[in-house]
Amino acid sequence: MNSEEKNHKVIESLLHQDSSEIVDYKVTMLIAAGAAMAANCEPCLNKIVPDLLEAGVTKTDIRRAVKIGQFVKDKPAAVMKETADMLTGSHLSKKRASGECPVDKVKKETAIVRCSG
Repeated sequence: MNSEEKNHKVIESLLHQDSSEIVDYKVTMLIAAGAAMAANCEPCLNKIVPDLLEAGVTKTDIRRAVKIGQFVKDKPAAVMKETADMLTGSHLSKKRASGECPVDKVKKETAIVRCSG
């Protein structure tokens, strides 16, 4: 049994606990969707979203859960970029143009230096 199967077995066992608890199946699965997003677990999200839809959860609620998970994942990275900018002047927190890769910029700068050197 691989780790993905083990994770799904753990989730399934947690879902079949006493239904008188405050957090029901739908809420548990919405939490799982946010956690999957925050953890970059595509197989988890591929399993959870259809289960949520089948359980009658709205796409709006599912979107809200994954947006929260994305925010939770991105916020610490944004704070670290701002801290690096403050300490080093690196400008990491500035938005880049779509598809812009820092390596491409270095390659262009290196090519200019070679040509003019």
